[in-house]
Amino acid sequence: MADRILAKSNSKNYGRLSIISSWKMNIEKIIDINPSSFFPSPKIKSSLLVFKPKDKFYKIDNPKNLEHVTNIFFHQRRKMIKKPLKFLFNNYEKVAEELSLDLNLRPQNLNNLTYYKICSYYEKLLS
Repeated sequence: MADRILAKSNSKNYGRLSIISSWKMNIEKIIDINPSSFFPSPKIKSSLLVFKPKDKFYKIDNPKNLEHVTNIFFHQRRKMIKKPLKFLFNNYEKVAEELSLDLNLRPQNLNNLTYYKICSYYEKLLS
């Protein structure tokens, strides 16, 4: 779970959890904890993470919108982003052009900031 929270774009573990958790928080891995430190000992290693609030973060009106957008994109993570953009926007080609998105990329290739921008664009259409 810690690896998924800390994952960066273009990695196997990168997904909704990485994007949403790093939106308002700086996350740092402190230490890995061996299973022998617990009783009964689990079958996996644990990690201690520290979450510190960010002073400045991207303005999104409703966090539920970020959850919705990332859910649409990562529902079929191996598909190209053209499909989820079509689902979210009638004018998806205009959105892709304004945000400088390559429609041949996959969801894990977009960085966090790109998802925040897509979410803001989505919120503009809702209002």
